[in-house]
Amino acid sequence: AKFHGFELRSETGAAPQGVRRRDAVLRVAGSDLGLPHSSLHYQIKPTCYQTMLARLALLPALAAAACAGKQVRVGTFGDTNPEALVVMSDWLNTNKVANECWTFYRQPSGGLSIAKLDSGDLDMALLGSTPYAAAAARRGRLKAVSVAHLKGSSQALVTRARFNEPKDLAPNGTAKATIATPRTSTTHYIALAVIANARMDLTDVNLVFMSPNEIMAAWDAGTIDGACAWGTAMQHMLNNPWGGSAAADDKGRQMVSASTVAEWDYRTGNVVAASDDFIANHADLVEYLVAAFERTRHDYRINSLTSDKWADDSDYNEVVARFATLSDTPTSQEKTDTYELLARFEYLSVEDQLKADKIDLPKMTQDSAYFFYEQKVLAEDPSGADQAPYYVANFDKTYLNSVKSAGLSLLSEAAWETVNAPIQEEAAGDGDKCPTAVTYTVTTSGTTFNDGSSEPYAYAADADCEWKFMAGNYVNIAIDKLMSEQPDDGLEIYDKDGDLLAAFTGRWDPNDLPDIRSSDEATVKWTTNSYDENAIGYLEDVGFQATSSSTVSAPSNCSPGESGASCEYAYCLGVVDEASATLANTIRSQAAGTSAYAPNSRCGWRITSTTAHVELKFTELAIENGFDFVKIYEGATAPTGFSLTAPAAEPKLLYAATGSTLPPKLVFAAPVFVTFESDGLGNTAVGATGDGGFAIEHKVAAKPADCAGDWTSPVANCALDHCTGDAVRAGVHSHGSFSSSSGKSAADATDYLAKTTCRWFFEVPDGGLAGLSFRAPVWDVEASGTLTSTTDAVEIYQQGDDGAPSGDAVATLKGGDDPADWDFDFSATSGKFVAVFASDLNNPVPKKGFDLVYAGKYGSADAGANGGFCLCDFGGNCAWPCDEEAPACGGTCHVPTSKDEAEIDLGLLYGLVFGLFVPLLCVIGLAFARYRRKIQGKLKGERAELKKFKDSIVGMRVVTKAVAPAALPPPPGTARWYWQESAPRLHTHANLKPPHWVPYDASTSAALEESFQKGWETILIGTAPRQYKIYPRRMKQVNEATGFERELLREATAARQAADVESGAPRPPDVDPDEPCMVLRVGSIVQIARQREDGWAFGSLTMEAPVTQPGL
Repeated sequence: AKFHGFELRSETGAAPQGVRRRDAVLRVAGSDLGLPHSSLHYQIKPTCYQTMLARLALLPALAAAACAGKQVRVGTFGDTNPEALVVMSDWLNTNKVANECWTFYRQPSGGLSIAKLDSGDLDMALLGSTPYAAAAARRGRLKAVSVAHLKGSSQALVTRARFNEPKDLAPNGTAKATIATPRTSTTHYIALAVIANARMDLTDVNLVFMSPNEIMAAWDAGTIDGACAWGTAMQHMLNNPWGGSAAADDKGRQMVSASTVAEWDYRTGNVVAASDDFIANHADLVEYLVAAFERTRHDYRINSLTSDKWADDSDYNEVVARFATLSDTPTSQEKTDTYELLARFEYLSVEDQLKADKIDLPKMTQDSAYFFYEQKVLAEDPSGADQAPYYVANFDKTYLNSVKSAGLSLLSEAAWETVNAPIQEEAAGDGDKCPTAVTYTVTTSGTTFNDGSSEPYAYAADADCEWKFMAGNYVNIAIDKLMSEQPDDGLEIYDKDGDLLAAFTGRWDPNDLPDIRSSDEATVKWTTNSYDENAIGYLEDVGFQATSSSTVSAPSNCSPGESGASCEYAYCLGVVDEASATLANTIRSQAAGTSAYAPNSRCGWRITSTTAHVELKFTELAIENGFDFVKIYEGATAPTGFSLTAPAAEPKLLYAATGSTLPPKLVFAAPVFVTFESDGLGNTAVGATGDGGFAIEHKVAAKPADCAGDWTSPVANCALDHCTGDAVRAGVHSHGSFSSSSGKSAADATDYLAKTTCRWFFEVPDGGLAGLSFRAPVWDVEASGTLTSTTDAVEIYQQGDDGAPSGDAVATLKGGDDPADWDFDFSATSGKFVAVFASDLNNPVPKKGFDLVYAGKYGSADAGANGGFCLCDFGGNCAWPCDEEAPACGGTCHVPTSKDEAEIDLGLLYGLVFGLFVPLLCVIGLAFARYRRKIQGKLKGERAELKKFKDSIVGMRVVTKAVAPAALPPPPGTARWYWQESAPRLHTHANLKPPHWVPYDASTSAALEESFQKGWETILIGTAPRQYKIYPRRMKQVNEATGFERELLREATAARQAADVESGAPRPPDVDPDEPCMVLRVGSIVQIARQREDGWAFGSLTMEAPVTQPGL
């Protein structure tokens, strides 16, 4: 290990625990011992070794000394890549630019790395191309500076051998398969691509998120059926059977690799990224790392093909194997695996990284981001030509151009072949785990406490430690050191009532951390997860240390958005009690004028009122959509994460806000608990101007007028136009209705909110209950498509004993379903149900939502029978059958019976019997009039039914006049040619021939048809770098630069005779000349998708008219 100028290596015996080295020599730089400065090393005899260790142990100040220059933190993975030589040889620390110190931290996934880059915990990092795309789309403060590699076959979906193809993972009489992957990683992207390409959606597979280490453990335990993984995790699944099973169909099998997915145009790779701050202040160090990494890849590209320097038994291969396995002595199998895994990647030269025809990283990034948007990983739409320049600018080629100019040499120094870098690990045993349930009475002199680890060791994994400090007045907590892995490892401080005072995670400069002060007592918790970043290189002093002391000074009364004992922290922290008054008070995410709120914020406000209600008014809202949330809960109880002990029951969620759309004034029953939580990335709303964050004014409010009808409204003044939180309908009702809109029909809505959860609690009679029926006057909910996947649905659960949803859903209503089919039969335990609507991250196309009507089903009858009902004024006279013995709808909509016929007056009957002619005529006239009214009523109902049917056929038109465009492409007697577009790019074309064919322009199509007719073998189209070789007879298009193949389609059209058709106006100039136009024949029915103001429309043929004019 390095200790302030000393570099300790052990020549004989074991190395110090927690420090790994391949060989062992004590090297001391001459200048640090007053010896002549020299590049030579002084070797200490073995007899002096233990003495030196003992003396170093007496110098804790030296051991804990911080880097004298810039501390550079770089995120890596456990990948088997050539740049592992840079890390393990400690080359950057022995060949410095100045006096900087280099430390490499192994990351569980790129999704966590991008947050650490954005928040400053890392300066540079190797990232998967898709985590980088997610960071770019979320406007993370980082840029790509080089392309590390393309994935090739280095990543894959590995499953139990019993699954032959992706569709086997979907339920087919058995439970759906569970597939794991690290979230927002390139393998997450691959998993989604496999699901989309198999025409499945997210509901067909149980997709769970795990780290690579968790994936290996879950595979061994048999709790997952497969995973999209890389490196050692992928190899582990291939080398070890699922759950330890001996069955042949439980062996690990590679189902789909990254190279296969790339053929579908889902390309993945790794980039080297740097934070904007590091680029601005240390450009020389950015270039230095890029050059070092590129040199190792350059050597691999050359020597892996021409020499044995990278053979499986070579020193280079062993160094990479030791990096991947973190083992001093990798096994023969591990070395072989390393050799094979190295070859699975595609390493691009510096020159190729700079060529768009080799790797168009900006376009690849934007396309990947859009696919993530479609698959509900991102909330904001990253597509569009107006956003393209941003993605171009986010790839900083400065450093690649510098490396290109300087040139690269092959590796020749012996240092590359040795492991010189120390690796930080946890000490053996549990002695480093901090004590729990320790109580101190503190004094003014203070008590120091820490996580229990000591340098150079890593802090303990899976720690859950707690200290309680008591004082006669105030307890002050000063954090002297905090170096942890965000977001899971960190400190929490609570007051005597158990309310959260502060929560911190990540790597901090102690000067930026505020003191936390609490009356009488404070509890401090230190928790860590099971993952260890295993720092390599210059080992930092990690973990935490803090000092607790007593003071008579109360914490200052801070302005909104400020916190800390002296209001020194410009961001919200912990739980604050707020009392509403007649004049409005304000709560904020950060101090006014602070441009962005803090990453990993966790803040709460308990708002009370002297009246029964409180008004909340958002005056500012610009938080990252779909990732950061302001939530409002019922009552004064803090939800989990905001109190020392979890509540007996979670408080009821009333409302959640995200993004930048200001809601109206909201009135709630007092008190309420408001929370604000953010993740580690993107601390503002994408596209927002001004400062990010939020501000809410709160004040007392009078009880608003009753506005909710049958349902209780979470928002007392019913101000929202969309559902939110929990709504309860009291009593037992045979039928009812609810809506995704609030206070109006969904027919009037524009787009229901993303990331919103609404629940409706209702009860129907349980006697003989056999199921539920639903009908939807309005049903416009997002459905999964070829490229999109959604979880938007209404799910119906039975209520458990606690009133919450219990068990599996008894009914699921999904977008794209036919509301006429929603009749669900099941064995009900009671008549109490909960309907849950949870929307996902986005609606790529606006969706209005739904109006739903429900009713119980009894016996073998439909919903209308035996206490059910008929839904009047929908779908004609009656949407559901009425029971003859239990007419509903006020007697106006039911099947008449003998009891419903008009009774005939007996006196009149006697008069008729006695032959009074005139009265008889009157009676006949009256009877006819009554009959006529009845017929008119029936006709009126039928006309209403026809009108509603007509209105329900949206955009349908009947052709009354034959018409054709002025020009009908393609020309008579020719053929039109198409090329097959890949799935993630379909949205970029407006003139597709379903399902995936894009037409060539007229001139190219004519040239292809000529070559086809003349029997040519090939024809070349386009110009470099986008030049393609066409094989007309084989129906193939091949990219000359990349060799990528696409299928072709030839659609022949017979010559058409003249017809009695009126020629239409010339097509508008903004419509593509190749856009197909319809010939309208009298009697055909078309459906209009979009009507233009100039009379043209986009649509499709629904029903063809009978052919009366051959050749038309």
